[in-house]
Amino acid sequence: MALLIKKKVPVRAYSALLLSTLCWGLAPVATRYLLISFTPLQLVLIRFVIAALFFLPLLTPLRRFHWSVKKVSWVVFCGVAGVIGYNVPVAYGLRVIPSSLAGLLIASEPIWILLIAAFVLREKITWTMVIGLLLSVLGITVLFGQAYVDATWNMRNFAGALLILLAAFMWAMYTVSVRRLSKEVGARTATALTMIVGTFPLLTWWDSHTWSLLRYLSGAAWIALVLLTVGSTVAATILWNYGVAYTTSSQASIFLYLIPLISIIGGTLFLHEHTSILTLLSGLLILGGIALGQLVRPGRAKN
Repeated sequence: MALLIKKKVPVRAYSALLLSTLCWGLAPVATRYLLISFTPLQLVLIRFVIAALFFLPLLTPLRRFHWSVKKVSWVVFCGVAGVIGYNVPVAYGLRVIPSSLAGLLIASEPIWILLIAAFVLREKITWTMVIGLLLSVLGITVLFGQAYVDATWNMRNFAGALLILLAAFMWAMYTVSVRRLSKEVGARTATALTMIVGTFPLLTWWDSHTWSLLRYLSGAAWIALVLLTVGSTVAATILWNYGVAYTTSSQASIFLYLIPLISIIGGTLFLHEHTSILTLLSGLLILGGIALGQLVRPGRAKN
């Protein structure tokens, strides 16, 4: 309560956080829909080449940045992890599993972040983190358990789910790694720089035929593409950075729990996907584990 009185959060900050989570929650839905028209590599290439053009103006502060071989290597690592390491597995995974399931598996990112921070950065592991991790692992196990109880599952579904988990792990790697760069050049500039650098390796898959496919997209496909490229990749990041500037980490993190819910609703409404009771149960376990793992113990400062 004292935090709320001390720091009044403007409505536009909450609106920005809500819009960003809406874009991120619908990203798996838009991706799965567009994979009807593109291959995974084609879609990732188009998405990030367009997004890179919007990110270019955010690189202005780098004129005063002092480069070194170590910093360049770090930027390249972050870019490859955030763009290729995350988005390529997601695109391939969504070819074979529903966007609702993908949204739940992507929601495991905070748990991976906690583990990486603990083992790589030597951050202290609390008992709430351990219990939260176990709950989330149980939820993921329930999801994979559908391979044995749901006749629609097969090895391709299983491999697709593993790809989504790999993507969540790579995004956690990016999140932990980009923190140092964000402190030096600012969050927006660091995001723009790493996204642009991560786009360059995608150009090796450049194919003139890819861009000709844009002429045959339907109106709905164009909406999905704009949502994915401009909305999810560019606008959502900027809106999120704006929102977190006026809130605490704990206040902002609450909005992240809406992402899998939005993915489930979006997949049901726009892709007519079926969500089973097991999926909902596993989702509750994963989200409950994430929430518990992020609890701040009394007496610890909040960011």
